[in-house]
Amino acid sequence: MNEQHQQSRIGAWMGSLWQRLQPRATGEDPLVQAMDRLVQVADPVIRQSKGYRRVLAGPVAGSMKYFQSLLETIPGPVILDRSRYYDDPTVKALFASPEELDELLRYNPEINKLRKQGLSGEMVAMMTMLQQERTIFGHKQEGELLLRDVRQQAVSFTDHRIVAPSLDLQTTRNGIVNRGLEVLATVAMERITSLRANKAELQGKKEYLQGMAKILGGRSHRQEIFAAPTPKNREELRKVEQLLAEVEQELEKLRQQIALPEQSLARLEEVLLQPESMLVARRQSLRLNWKGVRVDDEAGSEGNDITLAEFSMEDVRRSAVLVTFTLTTASSP
Repeated sequence: MNEQHQQSRIGAWMGSLWQRLQPRATGEDPLVQAMDRLVQVADPVIRQSKGYRRVLAGPVAGSMKYFQSLLETIPGPVILDRSRYYDDPTVKALFASPEELDELLRYNPEINKLRKQGLSGEMVAMMTMLQQERTIFGHKQEGELLLRDVRQQAVSFTDHRIVAPSLDLQTTRNGIVNRGLEVLATVAMERITSLRANKAELQGKKEYLQGMAKILGGRSHRQEIFAAPTPKNREELRKVEQLLAEVEQELEKLRQQIALPEQSLARLEEVLLQPESMLVARRQSLRLNWKGVRVDDEAGSEGNDITLAEFSMEDVRRSAVLVTFTLTTASSP
């Protein structure tokens, strides 16, 4: 449950980030727009690096091409319509009930943003969700025999999210590519922030040790006025000075990694050059019966083939499919 909650929070945060960084309607080159958005997320200090756009142009273009190739993995579009719930096996598999589907279409924040803009008509989006499997025990027909308490895997989907909703498929596809780019930018941001946090921690440790060395040094000087410093005091001072030298050495290594804008730029470039190690997608095929139980390995069994995409980022996995739905101008209750 904790893992599912964490994945849900990650999905919500990424969705919020994507909305804030949507490109404005200008005549600016899309590649330049993408670079500026990525820099804003990863580390705005990068703008102080001379020629940063020239450095990023190739890696950003390569990452865009990679994410465009992943679009072919996403099946659909599937029509989201309460009235089709029992007629479309995919829709029935993805939602526990017609009411759950209706709730998504009425209350989803991304859909309601479109309503507030006064948009209406048919919309396109990517829908992502968490896939859950649980073991159940049920009946199974084998020839003329009815087996009881057979171990089965039931599949369900939760935490449905609407991504890059728009009036046309191409705009949605562009939005999905932007989402992928911003995932890379957040990875770079995490690495840069981690280095800075380590640097700040070491700097604090250095200042503390410098204070301790000053105290112990003063104590030794005071003792020398009357007699030789105690062995204990000398040993304590030696240990503190040794620790201080080690901390200063670690700090110097970090300064070589994160002190300058060019170093933050290098971190972002490094991530953009290997998008396939950050986010991958694959086709996912399931065969489910009307109860949502997997029957992939049961020849001749009654079931429906469900095809989805599965996006993986570190330990986060979400299923995805393109969807269409009709948007009315009425505000959600």
